[in-house]
Amino acid sequence: MLVSPSDNQRNRLLAYSVSVPLAIIGLGLAVKYPIAVVLVPIALGLFFLIRRQTMRRLKIMASPFPESWEATLQTQVEYFTALSDEKKTRFRNLVKVFLDEVQITGIRTEVDEPTRVLVAASAVIPIMGFEDFEYSRLGEVLIYPGSFDEQYQTDAGDHANTLGLVGTNHLSGVMILSKPSLIAGFQNSTDKRNVGIHEFAHLVDRADGEIDGIPPTITDETFDPWVRWVGEELKRDDVQTEHIDDYAYTNEAEYFAVLTEYFFESPKLLEQKNPKLYEMLRKMYHQDTKKLFSGRKPKRGRVGRNSPCPCGSGEKYKKCCLRKTRKGFPKSAV
Repeated sequence: MLVSPSDNQRNRLLAYSVSVPLAIIGLGLAVKYPIAVVLVPIALGLFFLIRRQTMRRLKIMASPFPESWEATLQTQVEYFTALSDEKKTRFRNLVKVFLDEVQITGIRTEVDEPTRVLVAASAVIPIMGFEDFEYSRLGEVLIYPGSFDEQYQTDAGDHANTLGLVGTNHLSGVMILSKPSLIAGFQNSTDKRNVGIHEFAHLVDRADGEIDGIPPTITDETFDPWVRWVGEELKRDDVQTEHIDDYAYTNEAEYFAVLTEYFFESPKLLEQKNPKLYEMLRKMYHQDTKKLFSGRKPKRGRVGRNSPCPCGSGEKYKKCCLRKTRKGFPKSAV
């Protein structure tokens, strides 16, 4: 999603290579056929059409990162706080581009700025290890007030047990997330559960056109061991005693998504329980989360208003990030 100087140069060259010859042809033909002059504005339009997304993203990346967004990342996204300064800058830019391009809509619930940032964080965490990745077919994330059923109803009692969903058919290009579950996923960073990361893992999986538990980022070296491992795992009958959540054994796609949650939430435990499984996920995501969280300190519970702010500013929480998260921010970053 990010635009590097070389990406910008390639995009500019593409725009020129398409528009300039067309304009020259138009001017040349106009000598004999005046109507051909219309090719010149068409060429200009093609130039800006090709450049539009790149220029928009460069503008978004150059914009300041809102204080309220930073406060949410510092206080609620432990993955972000573990990153180096350089990678934090990359994370912020990915968040800005994602929130600029993907609509986040509340359905019978308010979508405040912290909620939007947590959706973006859920999207960014799985792709931080990729040089370039696009959630190309995602246009909107719907935030529900709670869990829902197969008919997307939240008042269905015991049948409303779905916490997140990647839409298909008439909902293609849409993701649905339960707001309480999204928030809960970031409140306990070691419980192996994060519905936002789970659903975006499905989109990583779908980047090759199919949600099948085999993401396009898998290497030839990892492909056969992963397919064999998952096939054997899904044949098991004693999953209740396993350290992996039972829902993983629904099918190949859910196994991949559940293990993705595990990989980003409790990598040390995963590596202890099954080093080979951890290594396969490390290669698929191009991230070493165990190393990233190696200096992670146990959370002390809820941060008190008068406690030192977790962001490290030296100020009290109530005068720093708590105040910033309550400021709110316009729906657009720019």
